[in-house]
Amino acid sequence: MSQGTLTGTGERQVFRTSGPQVVWWLWAAFAAANLIDLAVQGRDHFAAEVAAFILLVTGVAYACAWRPRVVADDSGITLENPLRDQHVPWSAVGQVRLGRSLEIHCSPAGGATEGGADGGGGKGRVLYAWAIQSSRRVRTNADRRARRTDRDMASRSASYAKLPPEAREMKGKTAAELMTRQLAGQAEDRRARAGAGQPAGAQPSGRWAWWSIAAMLAPAVLLVIVVLV
Repeated sequence: MSQGTLTGTGERQVFRTSGPQVVWWLWAAFAAANLIDLAVQGRDHFAAEVAAFILLVTGVAYACAWRPRVVADDSGITLENPLRDQHVPWSAVGQVRLGRSLEIHCSPAGGATEGGADGGGGKGRVLYAWAIQSSRRVRTNADRRARRTDRDMASRSASYAKLPPEAREMKGKTAAELMTRQLAGQAEDRRARAGAGQPAGAQPSGRWAWWSIAAMLAPAVLLVIVVLV
């Protein structure tokens, strides 16, 4: 099963899969080691070009691997993507489902759309979360392996066979599916509570992730300058 992380205290929770974070830390360690080596031994123009390129890749890795996450709190769901953040009030969350990535289907009038966490039929604007991704092939393979394990365990253990079907089914879900299901459940529960404190027809709002953009743009400008000098 693909791994994921869920952190938070009280009414604030952070969702994101673990793979991109591992990639970020591996690259960060590699970049730091090479920048230190260049600072100690590199004294020519080529070393400056390599350092600028490493900084550029680090900025891209930060924006695309480390920064993305999904935050659920009292006000709604916030999708923090590489270049732009989208905040969806609970009253505007019509459907939460998992396609290639997590999808938030927004209700045009702040009401619920048809369908549940896994169903179709969403209407209105659809927002996508970079932080929670899972291909259909990965989900199918995980489900197939879980079914084989379930049959083996049920035949060997009487106590396992008595587990509720829902508990046994959860063993075949990827981290992305579990996070999607939890967010969908929160949407159903909180939409009613949050809707009372929000204006009717509250809609999603967005803002540019300027720090993330700067993390990629500044090294790119530096690399161009170093190459041209």
